[in-house]
Amino acid sequence: MLKKCLVGWLFIILSFSNFVSKANFSGDSPIKKTAVSATEKPIEESYLRLANDIQRYAKKFIGTRYRRGGKAAKGFDCSGFVGYVFKKFGMKLGACSTEMFRLGYDVETNEALAGDLIFFRRGKSSKSGISHVGIVIESTAKGLKFIHSASSKGVTISSLRDPYYSAHFVGVKRVIDGFK
Repeated sequence: MLKKCLVGWLFIILSFSNFVSKANFSGDSPIKKTAVSATEKPIEESYLRLANDIQRYAKKFIGTRYRRGGKAAKGFDCSGFVGYVFKKFGMKLGACSTEMFRLGYDVETNEALAGDLIFFRRGKSSKSGISHVGIVIESTAKGLKFIHSASSKGVTISSLRDPYYSAHFVGVKRVIDGFK
């Protein structure tokens, strides 16, 4: 746990120092990014490679039946599916969607990347608890697509534009950074 914390803080410090070093404080926006430094590029490429590997592996299970409490290829529930996929890449996320929601950090929906986790609640009220998790596989101007194990369809791909999912949406979390 301490190692995860230290890696997380190191990432934050490096990100902030990179942000400050690119700012020229003359009124221009420091967000303009003209080049990627040599130290950033391997991290960025390795993150994208891992995220793409995760989503490709997850897609192999499309059609696998839903099984309450299922954590194996014979049948998955939502958290069992996500945990199974991430475990293949050496990442242990927790046993249920609530535990997974405590990991990583929040990401704006429009900044979501493949490999991020997407969470939903039971009811429409903000007091409803986290009850469902999936893996983002695509983020476009048209919205997010995610892969998950749904009780009605098994492992399937859905869209956040679907009225049911948009009404129960909680947020997106990035967890891959914590496992570098």
